[in-house]
Amino acid sequence: MDIILASNSSFRKNALDILGLKYKVISSNFDEKSIRNENPEELAKELAEAKAKVVGEKNKNAIIIAADLFVVFNNKVYEKPETKNEAFEMLKSFSGNNIDIIAGLAVYNSSTEKMLSSADKYTVKFRELKDYEINDYIERDPVLKLSGAFGPNGLVRFAETIEGHYPFVTALPMSKLILFLRENGLRV
Repeated sequence: MDIILASNSSFRKNALDILGLKYKVISSNFDEKSIRNENPEELAKELAEAKAKVVGEKNKNAIIIAADLFVVFNNKVYEKPETKNEAFEMLKSFSGNNIDIIAGLAVYNSSTEKMLSSADKYTVKFRELKDYEINDYIERDPVLKLSGAFGPNGLVRFAETIEGHYPFVTALPMSKLILFLRENGLRV
């Protein structure tokens, strides 16, 4: 049975590499804006599940791993910014505030149609940020590819505190990923 990562994320590839898995990468190309839900954790799960199913439809004997991650601040979901200006405004608004990072995970067995999914929330307290450091970060990191305009480097640079076991290196909740893979008979 094939293992497929439904993501081009280098962080998520790293997660599977850490586990020593042999896998293929097939991006779902799923339109993330096609699903909306007022509950951020449910939204993250639904998006991850939808991505896994899209890839599973074309790969009938596989374990598909999919994920979604975004930021919630003041009850608003922040996905990837479209411009550097938008990235600046996002980061500026997070300055001195608590934000939530929501990480959805889905593992789908396309031969049995068994779906396992979860959503985790991590609360990050941003320290007060200066405009010049936001601009420096925007120029040096791929902010347009990152939900909320920041990734692990931004967390290291801007976070005052983080509640929860945030998966810095992998952008995936590894303990749940391992559990879900084992439930599908994989030895990890």
